[in-house]
Amino acid sequence: MVLAFLLNAFFYLSNISKNISLLLTSFVMAASYFTSNHYIDLSSTYYMYLSWIAYDVVTIALISLLSFLVKQKLCVAAKYTIVGLTLNAILCLLIHIDLRVLDNREPWWFWYFYTLAINIIDVIMVASLILDRDFLCVKFFKNRVKKHLSKRQKTISA
Repeated sequence: MVLAFLLNAFFYLSNISKNISLLLTSFVMAASYFTSNHYIDLSSTYYMYLSWIAYDVVTIALISLLSFLVKQKLCVAAKYTIVGLTLNAILCLLIHIDLRVLDNREPWWFWYFYTLAINIIDVIMVASLILDRDFLCVKFFKNRVKKHLSKRQKTISA
């Protein structure tokens, strides 16, 4: 995340890209991941997942607030990041419930899914901060579904 921020800062200062939303999003992400990795108390693992949820929620709030304050639309990377952080928070909540509330100690498929999903989501967020493009074609698929649903709605109402 720090390298993505440094790259975006370089692009901004070099007039390659003047996307302030991307710069702010990458800064907030770098600061969030830096602080969550360096200041989390690993000796107290009971609330570790809840701490990560709190970091994700605060990060989403900061990205949204800064975007509002500078009166900029969220860039594609910010949207990908907000969705990624939301998914990470949901996964952390589910693993916390499994490990701490239900006191599950036997490995099962969700543990492997959690590990894989968290890492894939993080890679997607880093890639989005570097590329600032809809490389997963979310907009394309959203428009296709919307088009399909509107056709279906017309067929039903006719």
